[in-house]
Amino acid sequence: MTPATHYAGLSAMAHQRFEALCAIRGHLRGTHRQALDGTAHALRRGSMDPAIPSRHLLFLDLSAREPLAAIAVGDLDTASHVTFQLSGTGIRARNALWGSVREAGQLYLEQLRVGAPAPAVVAWLGYRTPNLASALLNIAARRGISRLAEDLSTFARLRPDRPHLAIEAHSYAASLAAQVLDAQSDFGAQVQALAMIGSAGIPRILSRTPDRLNIPKQNIYEAIAHGDYLAMLGRAFSGRQLLNGHAFSVGAMPELGLYAARGHNTSRFMDGNLDSPRGYRDPDTLSLRNIALITTGQQPLA
Repeated sequence: MTPATHYAGLSAMAHQRFEALCAIRGHLRGTHRQALDGTAHALRRGSMDPAIPSRHLLFLDLSAREPLAAIAVGDLDTASHVTFQLSGTGIRARNALWGSVREAGQLYLEQLRVGAPAPAVVAWLGYRTPNLASALLNIAARRGISRLAEDLSTFARLRPDRPHLAIEAHSYAASLAAQVLDAQSDFGAQVQALAMIGSAGIPRILSRTPDRLNIPKQNIYEAIAHGDYLAMLGRAFSGRQLLNGHAFSVGAMPELGLYAARGHNTSRFMDGNLDSPRGYRDPDTLSLRNIALITTGQQPLA
């Protein structure tokens, strides 16, 4: 098959494969049906905030027991700012695809709000994330690095004009992101900014030598919310450490009507309940505002 020369063509091929899989849905294993249904729901018009634009399937990989997927919000062929949004422990294509795409859409809207002229955000669920026990090991990250590196390489090939590229990584995915950006590895991908939230740590060799990462040092950011004990325990029991990048606030900024993120989850807010806690990627949080600023090459508010 001839490689796609633009994302519209790549997405069209992915949609054709998706339609073919829908035709044989009844013959698929349960986990694959779950991912197929999640994909359909995420792509369906009216399935989320109408302000979020059309979604574009990049891949739905059912070649292994655990399905993998990536869906873009925004036009990757014309975007001025592109963010790969990576998720961590337990967040998989078969159980969290619609929610992950919605979070990508919320970041897209926030990036518009902070002045990005044409953003695009990729909800990337392209590796088998670990469970709580295996999150203490590096196995899942090692397995995911090659697919992430391949997708970043595809981006470089399809967008030779080099728009601003960033990675936002939650929880265990911080380790995956740091390793794919390691200049001394076989991958050595490059981005302009990295925002890590609720990080369960990265390998110590990289935390001690952040200059090995292919990112301008001033554009490496991390934040831990109040009450995020899972991230703390993940670092303590795995031996991984924070990168010691520039800290940014995920607390509250009442003067701007922005709430604090609390705990480890990315989405916690319940519509209709103003007292509901917020997660790292929830709208109307300082966390999401700062993530949008960082991933579009700007300074966080605090």
